[in-house]
Amino acid sequence: MEKRLLKISRWLLIVLTSVFTYGNLYAQTQTIRGIVLDQANQPLAGVSVQIKGTTIGTVTGSEGRFTISAEQGQVLTVKFIGFASQEITIGTELTLSIQLKNDSRALSEVVVTAYGVKKEVKKLGYAVQEVKGSDLIKARDPNPINSLAGKVAGLSIGANAEMLGRPEIVLRGSKDLLFVVDGSPINSDTWNISADDIETYTVLKGPNAAALYGSRGINGAIIITTKKGTKDKKGWQVDFNSSTVFDGSWIAVPKAQTEYGRGNGYHYEYQAKDGAGSALYTPQADVLYDNGNRLGEYGPRFEGQLLRQYDSPYDVVTGKRTPTPWTARGKDNYDNFAQQGYTNTSNIAMSASGTNYSTRFSYSHLYQKGIFPNTALNSDNFNLSASYNINSKLTVEGNINFNKQYSPNVPDVTYGPNSYIYMFKVYGSADYDVRDLEDIYKGPTGVPNLVQYAQEYGRLNNPWFVAKKWLHSHDKTDIYAYLKLNYALTKDLNVSLRSQISTWTQRRTEQVPSSANLNSYTGLIADYTFGWYGDYRQDDRQLFENNTDFALNYNHKFGKWSVGGLLGANDRTFNYNSFYGTTRALALPNVYVLSNSVQPALEYTWDSSMQVYSGYYSFDFGYDKYLNINTTGRVDKLSTFAKGHDTFFYPSVSLSTVVSDYITLPEFISFLKLRASVADVKGGGTQSTITSAYNQVTGNSTNTFLGYSTDVVSSYDGPSYSNQNKAAFASYYNNTASVAYSNTLANPLLKPYQRLSWEYGADIRLFQNRLNFDATYFDTQNGPQIYPYLIAPSTGYTAQNLNVITTKRTGFEVAANLGILRNSGGFNWDLGMNYSTFRETLTSIFDGNKSISTLALGNHVYNIGDRLDEVYGTKYLRDGGGNVIYKADGTLLTASGTNAQTTGSLGYLNPDYTFGITNRFSYKSFGLSFQFDGRIGGKIYDYNYYAARQGGTDLSTVTGVVGAARLAEWQSTKTGTQAPTPALIGNEDGHGVVITSGTPVFANGVISNANQLTFSPNNTPILVQTYLNGTIKNIDEAWMVSRSFAKLREVTFSYSLPQSALKNTFIRSLTVSLVGRNLLYFAARKDFDIDQYASGYNSSDRTTENNNGLQSSTTRKYGFNLNLSF
Repeated sequence: MEKRLLKISRWLLIVLTSVFTYGNLYAQTQTIRGIVLDQANQPLAGVSVQIKGTTIGTVTGSEGRFTISAEQGQVLTVKFIGFASQEITIGTELTLSIQLKNDSRALSEVVVTAYGVKKEVKKLGYAVQEVKGSDLIKARDPNPINSLAGKVAGLSIGANAEMLGRPEIVLRGSKDLLFVVDGSPINSDTWNISADDIETYTVLKGPNAAALYGSRGINGAIIITTKKGTKDKKGWQVDFNSSTVFDGSWIAVPKAQTEYGRGNGYHYEYQAKDGAGSALYTPQADVLYDNGNRLGEYGPRFEGQLLRQYDSPYDVVTGKRTPTPWTARGKDNYDNFAQQGYTNTSNIAMSASGTNYSTRFSYSHLYQKGIFPNTALNSDNFNLSASYNINSKLTVEGNINFNKQYSPNVPDVTYGPNSYIYMFKVYGSADYDVRDLEDIYKGPTGVPNLVQYAQEYGRLNNPWFVAKKWLHSHDKTDIYAYLKLNYALTKDLNVSLRSQISTWTQRRTEQVPSSANLNSYTGLIADYTFGWYGDYRQDDRQLFENNTDFALNYNHKFGKWSVGGLLGANDRTFNYNSFYGTTRALALPNVYVLSNSVQPALEYTWDSSMQVYSGYYSFDFGYDKYLNINTTGRVDKLSTFAKGHDTFFYPSVSLSTVVSDYITLPEFISFLKLRASVADVKGGGTQSTITSAYNQVTGNSTNTFLGYSTDVVSSYDGPSYSNQNKAAFASYYNNTASVAYSNTLANPLLKPYQRLSWEYGADIRLFQNRLNFDATYFDTQNGPQIYPYLIAPSTGYTAQNLNVITTKRTGFEVAANLGILRNSGGFNWDLGMNYSTFRETLTSIFDGNKSISTLALGNHVYNIGDRLDEVYGTKYLRDGGGNVIYKADGTLLTASGTNAQTTGSLGYLNPDYTFGITNRFSYKSFGLSFQFDGRIGGKIYDYNYYAARQGGTDLSTVTGVVGAARLAEWQSTKTGTQAPTPALIGNEDGHGVVITSGTPVFANGVISNANQLTFSPNNTPILVQTYLNGTIKNIDEAWMVSRSFAKLREVTFSYSLPQSALKNTFIRSLTVSLVGRNLLYFAARKDFDIDQYASGYNSSDRTTENNNGLQSSTTRKYGFNLNLSF
């Protein structure tokens, strides 16, 4: 593949050079000078003057003048907000005077809103923000939604670094947005859309903008409009785009120490086995996993001493190994194991248009080579759209998108021995060179196709064995399509019938090879531990959804009044089927089918269905230039709630007025619009995502014997069945049937929760539109939300679903654009900025309670007025002077008692604010843009730090006081003849103190009577391993880090070949770009990419992102993009 790319690159270079040379030899250009005036003959600065059909253009200077090079016959397009655009054909005249006419309609561009209805922005009473698809295809990401990060106020995208990783999308603090493509809601991941097919992304912010979609739009929506063949461009056009992006260095990766190797108490564990007389380090016949020796890097220091190691020469006669030098052979194991990853995307699109038809076909292929060996992804995408005017009244249009994803191996990144971060950075050691393990069945410890050759058999697997044999395949077919008939009854009234489907089928398999170490803590199940003999797992999922709409649309003007309306009905049918199966030991090694199981395979199925009938309306009223009113409503009848509570009404009202149209404002104010809206949307009874059938079956959520790979998340947006007394029949023990019941009692009186949202905003444009602000304040009441409320166990249940709490979320966001420099010489500088913040507090509790404690809120007591994203956990106990308190034996003192006594506040999970800054520069045919964005404030639990410190792997364990103590302990025992002498007193914060008199009283994670206690300095040393592997593991405060980060998200440098160079060629336009992503990363700790975790606490679905996982490291990316039209 790499050789192929190099050949293509060389060919493109030859073509570019030839075209450029040819064009410059024959093209004839002339310099055009001109001035642009308003109707009062005053010069206009900042007017866009562009050669039509090209990217070549300029803007007028402070005196309204411009200069541009153009050819005879080319057309200049002159545009300025607030004025009607003009087109001037270049002739022999070299000096132009252009007068623009006022056009208040031009002050508001048109955007796509709910149900695909196009409206002028000036008439909207709620917040929307549009991003052009063309802005996101140069420095692209494999998942097009990731490219929105930092570009929309109030929208946070947690860009997942994993192959096929699901981005975390948060809008105004809420997750689970609705995605709509060409008016069709889609129930799939966003990997199934080609970025090259997208015309615009329109973000409908919150329920005010998306109320017409009912409960599905309760958190807002992202409306994707794809490209179509346009009737104003007759004939054929072909567009080609190719992008190749290479993975570079890591921006965030755990830093591991390379001074000490694997072992326990400064002794090498492998040697201890040999010392006992065994020839090879292998599990005993009756023990599958030697979990007792699953230790970290607490072995000897690397000083070249001779030790019998896993790969030391083995003498078959004596049964002994020859000692070899103990050195840090694998300081760069992680980098040496990783490979050069890259992503190549190619797209070709053909569009044709005539007087009564338009069509467009597009094909895209994405190939992603992963950063780890034997990982790759292929994705093919076909998109076809067409419209045809059968006659003057009847129009038919449709679209179909087909996507096929396939991968022989997608890396698994859950915590465990098949995670590369786990293997190299958390519990890995530098005492081996990973390149020496590439022969995965090397003898004598390895047995071909049966037992892996590994550096140890207690905790880790051979990384190459995982890459080559422990495979996770992925195959998914995704289709969404619609067909629409539209008939014009009159010039103002039309009727339409539209039906669309969204369906996908997915299969994921896991091949667990024999001798794989799953680190199964759950022991034996029917005398079998999953994994050691090999296993096969199969996860099948299928979803189908149909939406059929019948709608009437009306638009008319009565004098100064304008009226518009949409009246429709919707029928939604939803079906989902899933299957999960696993063997229980492969009968024949390396034969991966469910029937090849020693014991009967375990199989689970889980299906769901839902029917929703809806009616909806949207009415617009406008009076002259003074006022625009929009009101919407929707009624849903759902099958997910009990009768009497299954019909919901969702109303909304919005107002907008363009003040500058009828009030004379100061000259520097070019445009001023005020807006306000209120929406009342309800939800509940559904869930946005789903995992495997194994996890869905009642009773399996606590049965973790499978180990890994049961938690792959899929888009769902179907019934949750959370308010039913569920029971399931399953096979757990030797295929013996058992039944499991839900612990949550159903509530027939349960009601949907309500989201009442008020929104106020202003759109202000200053200094002839050089400075624009769009600001919004929102106030949202959520509740009473559905929570499982604890009840007496004597009922046979532990909780019951109730409408429990109501919260209030308030926030502010602003998007600004500044035209810093408009130069008639062709140099321009534009700056775009966005900022957002929000807070959510508890406002009421059912039955008039003033405080609440539920499992859903972490069992902490929350009072009215408390922030719900406040995180609680165990803390260091300190005296009045802030010194950490220790026990007499030198270990940490910890609080005891109830949850309220032992835990205290550790801060807030949500960021204080988010921001994005984009700079765009252009000079003639050159363009440069770069974007900084980030999130400031908030806390997150750093699990990488916790696990690596516990394992003795983190770099901090060999630096500072801990490192000094570790070295002293090693010096006291390195001969191996005596136990190490403890050398660590306290920790990095100092020696601390001990209590010499008095009894501590604990409350909220602290000592409440510290002023009544007597303290003295702590002088008792303990072992470093005892400290890092002891009580400190239970101190949550030690592992909480700042959520703040900033990124240089993307950089693009582009060059568009001038039209003069293309005049005598078949090429219409050609642009080449050099791109980069994630080039700079700023954070307090860089052991993981905080960017991936966009949300803190989400009250509506009761989820928290207070813990990072062992995800792959994020890389810098460099590449190029080529765009051709002909």
